[in-house]
Amino acid sequence: MTASGLINNRRICGGFTMVELILVMVIAGILAAVAIPRFMGRTSFDTRGFTDQLAATVRFAQKLAIAQRTPVFVQFTATDATLCYVATAPCAVADRAPGPGGEKPYTVTAPSGLTISVTPATPALQFDASGGTSTLAAQLDIQVNGAGAYHVLVERETGYVHD
Repeated sequence: MTASGLINNRRICGGFTMVELILVMVIAGILAAVAIPRFMGRTSFDTRGFTDQLAATVRFAQKLAIAQRTPVFVQFTATDATLCYVATAPCAVADRAPGPGGEKPYTVTAPSGLTISVTPATPALQFDASGGTSTLAAQLDIQVNGAGAYHVLVERETGYVHD
């Protein structure tokens, strides 16, 4: 086989050049440097997810008060929120309200590293039988602190819950 035959045979087989391989490795390294920290740091995702779960729980408490025509309280600690039929904290097991699936007690607990703070400071949020919050003096701000701060707001007169 001649030298020109060898060169033609190489072109038929194909393959990657060294420049192409190095370029792919550089692009993969850049993607890994940017993407991996986003997947490792879950705190921002946990903070937002728990804020949404907490807002849904407060909305559920309002709907439960309307459906059962009785006051429902959402009791807050630094790491969880519990639905209850009485204002005294901690709520006795017999006084705890059921969750959407009938589970009792219905408590949502913050993932590790997240905390709940309520402004103005109140140990329990009361929804009356009409769904309102007659005991609030101002709009209630439930803040979830983690990677940033997210808020769940409860309007004083109507009990409307929003972020």
